Order: sequence, then C-alpha cells, then structure tokens
Amino acid sequence: MVEPVAQHGNGLAQKINIFCVLFGIAIILFLPLKKEIWYDETISVLCAKGLSHDTPLQFADSSVVSSETINRLNTNANVFEATVNDNANSYLYNIGLHWFSSVCGNSIGAYMLLTKLLAIASILAFFMLCRQILGNNYFTTLALILFNCDIDFIGMSHEIRAYSMGILFITLAGIYFFRFLKDDKPLHLFLTGLFSVAAILTHFLSVYIILVFLGAMLLYKKASLFNLKNIVAIMIPVALIAFYFYLAYPGLQTMDRQNHEIQQKAMAGGFSLLEVLMRTLKFTAINLKVVFPAFRDHKAVILVCFLFVTSLFIIGLKLAKDKEQRNQLLLLFALAAGSSLFLGALCVKSHHYTALYYRYFSFCLPFCSLYVAYLVYLLYSSEKIKKIYISGLVGIMVVPVLLLCAITFKKKNLPVKYGHPDVAILIATENINRLTVPEWKDALLINSLLPAGYKINYFCNPKADSFILVGSKGEQKMPVFRKED
Repeated sequence: MVEPVAQHGNGLAQKINIFCVLFGIAIILFLPLKKEIWYDETISVLCAKGLSHDTPLQFADSSVVSSETINRLNTNANVFEATVNDNANSYLYNIGLHWFSSVCGNSIGAYMLLTKLLAIASILAFFMLCRQILGNNYFTTLALILFNCDIDFIGMSHEIRAYSMGILFITLAGIYFFRFLKDDKPLHLFLTGLFSVAAILTHFLSVYIILVFLGAMLLYKKASLFNLKNIVAIMIPVALIAFYFYLAYPGLQTMDRQNHEIQQKAMAGGFSLLEVLMRTLKFTAINLKVVFPAFRDHKAVILVCFLFVTSLFIIGLKLAKDKEQRNQLLLLFALAAGSSLFLGALCVKSHHYTALYYRYFSFCLPFCSLYVAYLVYLLYSSEKIKKIYISGLVGIMVVPVLLLCAITFKKKNLPVKYGHPDVAILIATENINRLTVPEWKDALLINSLLPAGYKINYFCNPKADSFILVGSKGEQKMPVFRKED
C-alpha cells in the first residue's frame, strides 16, 4: 500500500496533533457529568462477578442468603459460565472487568474506569494508525478531531460494556494489518490475527471489519498469503477462537433463541425493506461524517447526505494519482462503510431492525475518520480543486460533528433506570447488615456494587414493594426502581 502522505505544516501539525490526543483523553476523563446505568450494563456487572440469569434459581428455596455465599460465586470459571448463559458474547471484556474490579472496587465509577482507560488506549492506538497511513500532519489532525468528537465513540467510552475494548483491539489489528500489506512479515500477520480474534471475543459484531481484512489480504496478497510461515502465523489465532466457540457453543444457541424471540416480538410492528435501506443509508452518511441526518431524521435529508458521501467517494477515486492511492481509498471505504452493508444484511436475514443500531457501528469508527481524512488528502493534493473548496468541505463535516457532540453531551438530567447503586451506597455508608428484596436478582446486583468483603444478609419477599434496610439506625425503606429495557 501507499507510504504515509506528504507532511504539511510538519512542526506545528505535530504539536496540534498531540493537543488533539490530550483533548480527546480529557473528554473521556471528565465526561459524563452524570452517570446512570441501564439493563445491558447490569448484565456486564453481573457476568463479571460470575452471576448469570440462572443464579437466582440456586436460591429459590432459601430464606436468607449471605453476601459471603454470593461472593463465593465470583470465580473465573463462573465468569465464563455466566457469559455463556448470557449468549457467549463479550467474554474478554467480562473477564477483564472481573479482574479490574477486584483491584479497583465495585462502585459504578470503578466499573466505568476500565472502559475509560480502554477508550484512552483506543485514542493512542488510533493516533499510531493515523501516523502510519497519513503521517504526522494536518490530515491526522482532522482524523483525530473526527474520531475524538464522534458521539458514538464518546458514548461507548462511558458505558460498562465491551465496545471500547472492541474498538481498541480492532484498531490494533488495523495497525498490523496495514503493516502486513506493506512488508509481508509473518509477525505482522500473526498480530493482525491475534488482535482480530481478541476483538471477536470482545464483541462478535467486530467481525464485519475482520471480513474486510481477510478479503483485502486475499485480493492483494493472493497465493503469497498461503506460504508456510504465514500459515503458521495464523494457526494460533484460529485455534484460539475455534477452541472458544467449541466451549461456548451453548451460548451461541442461546443467542439464536434470543434473536428468534426478538423476531417474534417485531412481527407485530411489521418489517419493511425500505426501512432497512433508509437506516443503512442514514448510518453510512453519519459514520462518514455527513451528520445532518442525526439532526433531522427525514428521508430527503438522508438521501441527499448519502448521495453527497457517494459523490465524494467517486471524486476521490478519480483524483487518485495512481493505482495504489485508489486501492488505499477503496480499502478504507470498505472498512468504513462495509459495516452498514453487513448490519443491513443481518436485519434482512432476521426480519427485525436490531442490528441497525448506532452502538453496533462502534468498530468501524476509527476507519470512518481515517477514510474521511485520507479522502480530504486526495482532494487537497489535486490541482483540479481549489483549496478554498476543500476548506469548505472540511467545515461542512467538522462543524456539525462538533455541534452534535456539544449538544449530545451537555449537562442534562439522565433518566434513572436502576436505583440499586444508591441502595448500595446507603448500605455501605450506614452499616446496613440486613436487606429485604423483592427478587433475588436485586440482591445479586446490589451485592456486586458493594465494597469487597462487605457482610450483609439478604432476604427475599416477593410481595415487597420496596427495599427494606435494617442496620444500626433501625429500619429504612427505599423504593424499588428497575427499568429493564
């Protein structure tokens, strides 16, 4: 593939790029201004503690369960079992959160800290990828701004979910993927495969990027890909993922049942191929930084923005100086926009729209920003287009991205979906030693939010309409708030 593009404003650009990296890290560290957890995050917390959907059944005949009994379930083996019982997805994240929380504690802030650190590592890895493809110049500056201010990336960097870890692994895989295309070193192929497998074991949907990696290597390397050293280099990653899926096969069956249940529920609302198409076009435009459909979700706006994105891609192909530049642009476009095609196809197959949801595009985001920056480079390098027009194009992309970021993450009251973190804080601060809950799953979640080693006995009363806390100050009641959607 092509060498890094020519340096523009090298000295100043390098300083600006370091500032952009630091600014992106600051966004991660200082947001969100307020944090509330939702259902999927509670699943991550429970899985990290070795607790699954089936765990409450163990206590069905018990009148009282101690925190020590629940804590004994917090083992590596049970984390794996809980992940499989969920649907086998996100095992690397769950086991990572298991060990991280054992060191940093069980507060919401501690759980979220792992995600923040992974997001910061993603920014650093993305900077390395940009320098590898673009060089340390103003085009890297553009890529960093677009990536750091992407509302999906920022949002996922504050969720107790696997997306930030997946973004990190897929970016690292991308670094070594491009190196392998350039130098054919088996080590780089091995690291591409290893980080790709890590991405899949973090979140299955990262596969849409890995399919592009595979297709590109087959296309560009052809028969040379299958020499003995390359085959040996890829055997370990393939063996690892095959072994995991062998052990986790029941979880894949669970995922299939979950998909069938979603399909049955969705049938009442109908299914439209036109709706799939419009959502696909919408996310393609937004991910490629023409974000106007995020402000106004109207078919005309979506179509105009998608046509604008398509026109820019065609212009970029025509302005490419040689085959290598065209191939680079095509590859980056496939990595950036291939997710829409893949997720749209999943919707058609499953007959519901679940796959076309913004968080599932997380793994293409680094390549979306990189593609746009490389496209701008091709336009800038052409003598056929005036620089003022290119500046206007950058403004059309960057200003709405920044505005959308500011609007989305300004201080606001987030909806409270779970009261359990507040209950856990009250238990720890007021020395509560007995808690009555309406369901055992409430006890499991609250216990997962208490300081390590805290001792308390849980009682279950299905007729209770509130949590009943008993401690040195007597009895207190707190309403049960659990919005599972």
